[in-house]
Amino acid sequence: MGSALWGILLALQCAVAQGFTAHSVLIQEGPSADEIAAQVGAATIEILQQDLGDLNGNGSNEFVAAIETPTIVGEARERLVIVFKKQQGKWILWKSTSAPILNSEDGGFFDPFEEIAIHDQGLHIAHYGGSNWRWSMNDTYRYDGLDFVLSAHQSYWGSLCDQKEEWEINLAEGVANCIFSREECPEGFGNNGHVDSIPRSETFDISTEIRITLEGRNDTVIRLLSPKHGFETSL
Repeated sequence: MGSALWGILLALQCAVAQGFTAHSVLIQEGPSADEIAAQVGAATIEILQQDLGDLNGNGSNEFVAAIETPTIVGEARERLVIVFKKQQGKWILWKSTSAPILNSEDGGFFDPFEEIAIHDQGLHIAHYGGSNWRWSMNDTYRYDGLDFVLSAHQSYWGSLCDQKEEWEINLAEGVANCIFSREECPEGFGNNGHVDSIPRSETFDISTEIRITLEGRNDTVIRLLSPKHGFETSL
């Protein structure tokens, strides 16, 4: 490999490392665990994940985190999604809700919570779980001037060497897409001939009046049924 190419690779690695470092430092500018605990009314809290970014388009950063409190709900510690914003130089609790996040016992053998992050002014929350049959669920919320409203939803359900179903739902544009196909087998564990079969897929319109807020994520169950193939899912 030439010295010029090595130089380019080294520069890219340094840039990526600097980006991660800068973002890590930036996150530390958010409220401390003690500040969060005081404002959510808990003796202590544990921060599972946190991020910093602009959520309302005003050019200033908001702080989001998934946290656990000492309160026991069912058989697990309470989890909350919190959003802080700065007012007069101080971090103030803006939103706090348990609705959009699963507890540690809700995903099967493993803790289902995967990620909370801010990208492109969207608040993203991801879950993943199961054992032989796996599932995943990714929600994106956007601020509409009043609430954080679910704008996009992605889900997967399937098993190796067996069927799988994938959904991409754009609530802001009123479009849903579903693909029903077969999941590949790991090498040496089955015949992947079935993967070559043409999957069934369908894209169809949904109502743009569906409005699910961050705090109201579990208030109602909205079922979607594709008109052609009868694929069904729920939000």
